[in-house]
Amino acid sequence: MFRQPQIVFCHAGFSPVYILLAFLASAGGQANEYSVDYQVNGGASYNDNESLTAEDEKATSGIQIGLPISFSMRSERASASFASELKSFKFDDSGYNSNDQNFQGNAAYQMERGSVSGNAGYVRGSTRGTEFLDTGRIGGVATRVERVSAGGGGGYILTDKSRASINLSYGQTDYASPRYIGGEVIAGVFAGYHQWTERTSLSLRGNVSRYQNNADRQTTSDIIGSQAGFESILSENLDVALTGGISYITTSFDTNSATPRPDTDSTAYVVNGTLNYRQERYLVSAILLRNIRPTGNGDLNIFDQAKIDYRYKLSDLSGFKVSLLVGNTEALQDSIDDGRKFAKIGLGISYKLASSWAVSSEYTYRYQDNGRGAAQSNALKINLTFDPEGYIWSR
Repeated sequence: MFRQPQIVFCHAGFSPVYILLAFLASAGGQANEYSVDYQVNGGASYNDNESLTAEDEKATSGIQIGLPISFSMRSERASASFASELKSFKFDDSGYNSNDQNFQGNAAYQMERGSVSGNAGYVRGSTRGTEFLDTGRIGGVATRVERVSAGGGGGYILTDKSRASINLSYGQTDYASPRYIGGEVIAGVFAGYHQWTERTSLSLRGNVSRYQNNADRQTTSDIIGSQAGFESILSENLDVALTGGISYITTSFDTNSATPRPDTDSTAYVVNGTLNYRQERYLVSAILLRNIRPTGNGDLNIFDQAKIDYRYKLSDLSGFKVSLLVGNTEALQDSIDDGRKFAKIGLGISYKLASSWAVSSEYTYRYQDNGRGAAQSNALKINLTFDPEGYIWSR
C-alpha cells in the first residue's frame, strides 16, 4: 500500500530526456533489460454532428491510421521509457483532416530512501480531439493544438511510515487560431504522507501555481491551496481514495488596456476521489473530480466531473465496456459567462481474431449545453489492430 516516492524532472523539449535516457542506460554497469513494442491500427468512423453545434450540424465520415511505438529500459535501480504515436485522420470534409503526433519520455532512478525521475512531453493534435472536455467549441474546421509539458521535484522517506515530496510542473498550450487563447501554467506541490494502518495512508499537501494566458489583454492568476486525503485498500477487490481542499485565487488583468479591470479574489474547493472494484471477469471504476484549470477561452474555469467505467470479459477472446461521463464548467470570475453542461456515453466491444489481430467497434453519444443552445452527436467507429508481441533483450 505504501508507495515509494518519485521525483519528477523534465524540460520542454526532448534533448534533456534523451540525455537522461542515455545516462540511465549506462549507469552503474548494471544488467539492463530492454523492450520495444509497436502497434498498427486503422479504422473508419461516422459522426452525425462533428462540430457539436445546435445549428449548422456537420456530418462526417472518414478513416484513420495510427502507429504507436514504445521503448523501455529497466535495471535494478533505473528505468526509462520513450513512447510515440503518429496518427492521420482523413474525412470527406477536409477541414477536419489532421496529422497528429504524441511524444512522451520518462526516466527514473531508485535510491535507498527515495527516487528521482524525469519526463517530457509534446502533443500536436486538433480541437476535434481536445475541446469537448475543454471549451466545447470544436469548430467548423479542426484547429491545430500544441501542448508541451514538463516538471521537476523530489521525495524522501522520512521514517518507515512517513515520507515527504516536492513536485514542480510546467505546461504550455498554443492554438493555431485566434478563436482560442493559449497560455502557460507553472505549479508546485509540497506533500507529506503517513502510513496510518497497513491498508490506509493519509496525505497533506499544499500547492501554488500561476496561470498566464496569451491574449492581447493578458490575464494572470495566482493560486494557493491546501488539501488533505487518504488512500485505502478496503478488501482484496475494493480500493478507494479521496482528497479535498480549498484554493485561493488572485487574478490580475493587463493594466495597459484602455479599459483596465480591477484585480479579483476568489475561493473554490477542490475534490479528487476514485473507487475501483474488481472481480474475475469485470472491473468497475468511478471518479469524482472538481478542479480549477485554464481553458481555450483564456480564463480559469471550475470543472466538476463524475465518470464511471465498466469493463467485462466476455471470453478469452472478447470484451465489452461501458463508460458514462457527466460534467459542468463555470468561469471562476462571476463577470464571465461561459458555463457549460456536458455528458458522454460510450459503448464498445472487442474481439481477438488471432494472436496479433483484433477488431473493435465503439458507439459514442455526446451532449452539451453551453448557453447558446443544446447540441448532441452520435458517432460510430470500427477499428482493426495489429499488435504483435514485443521484442525483449538484455545485456
